[in-house]
Amino acid sequence: MYAYLIDPFARTVTQVGRIKTQSGENRLREIYTLIDCECITAVGPENAEGDIFYVDDEGQFREDQAWFFCRLFPHQPLAGKALWVGTTDHGNDRDPRSTLDYVRAHVIWLAGNDRGELYPVTADGFPL
Repeated sequence: MYAYLIDPFARTVTQVGRIKTQSGENRLREIYTLIDCECITAVGPENAEGDIFYVDDEGQFREDQAWFFCRLFPHQPLAGKALWVGTTDHGNDRDPRSTLDYVRAHVIWLAGNDRGELYPVTADGFPL
């Protein structure tokens, strides 16, 4: 099984392998490790064929945070790493239906200024 790791610190979206288990605690531990957090929220992006992504539920409260925006979830900027997964009809994780290029095309990296305002940047950190 695989997923896509959205990493705003490295400004990359990469495919990562996952343990093929649907066991609750093991699945949660794996997600916590991959996105470096202790509490997650599942986010349902639009036009993603049933895929979801897990985000750090407390990410916006951490210091020295990295941010991104997903055009498929236009509600707010997101803080910290995220894990993009597919879901079955029963709500279990599976391989994403969306392609890696599709996900990459919809992620915008963000940087902050001294006033705490966020603005879009390239993967190299240059303002758009």
